[in-house]
Amino acid sequence: MKYLIDIENDESDDFERLADNVGVLQVFDSNGNEITKSSKVSLFLSKNALIGLGTELIRLAHNYKEGKHYHIEPASKEMMVQTLGVFLTPDSCELIVGCSDEKVIDDYFKE
Repeated sequence: MKYLIDIENDESDDFERLADNVGVLQVFDSNGNEITKSSKVSLFLSKNALIGLGTELIRLAHNYKEGKHYHIEPASKEMMVQTLGVFLTPDSCELIVGCSDEKVIDDYFKE
């Protein structure tokens, strides 16, 4: 399959101008405790994983529903499930991707 996507690199995309393109990244330990502030997260994707995940994220955005989420679990010999266009290696941790209405970025810095 060949993907042909022509997205003009515009200096004034609506999402940039509105500053409402906000994401929240949280990290939890195995006991469910949030450890975001003391953590660093790395996500390495092959070219086709970038294409697969990017395609599925665009589809998700076009069918956006607050609270909708996907669990991407690491593959195992017993179960290799592709979710949101990607497989995770067996040594990866679970990744949860969800739809969440967030504030504009400036609101996170108001006192």
